[in-house]
Amino acid sequence: MKRGIWRYVRNIKNRMIFGYYGRNVYIFPGVRILRPRFISIGDNVTIGRDTDIYVHRPHSGSKDSIIRIGNNVHIGSHNIIGARKSIILEDNVLIGPHVMIGDHSHRYENIEIPVKLQETTEGGPIRIERDSWIGANVFILPNVTIGRHSVVGANSVVNRDILPYSVAVGLPARVIKKYDFNLKQWVKVDER
Repeated sequence: MKRGIWRYVRNIKNRMIFGYYGRNVYIFPGVRILRPRFISIGDNVTIGRDTDIYVHRPHSGSKDSIIRIGNNVHIGSHNIIGARKSIILEDNVLIGPHVMIGDHSHRYENIEIPVKLQETTEGGPIRIERDSWIGANVFILPNVTIGRHSVVGANSVVNRDILPYSVAVGLPARVIKKYDFNLKQWVKVDER
């Protein structure tokens, strides 16, 4: 009973501080969110323990959501989602644990200043289209779109677009299977 009341109070508070906050959202303990007013979260979303979601300071006067999480999205535990431009997770996306999604990077050129204190790069938007699954320990780099109903295997680094209805694995991730609508099955691909 106590948990239900606190969850209800927390959801009321979140509706006031987020850009948009849907129904039936559960954010596990230990989740850290920076600048929630630039984040929109759809209905039926879960965000796993010890996940960091942050937005770098947008241009002054901006009110647009920089991180948009669709409906029925599950984000596993111990993830990092960092946005400066745009990160969009469409409906029904499943993200495993220990995934990093970053639409920017840090500068490192000035050796007189620690990397963590240097500016971030401009980077570029990331979009994970509906019905996709991102496996454990995946790193998604800037300027990437992962197409609809695609799977990215565990321990992959995605540095280029993945076409819809594909399975991609590796460092860097490459497509190894595509869905053939004529055969109605997944078929192996040789993309060397």
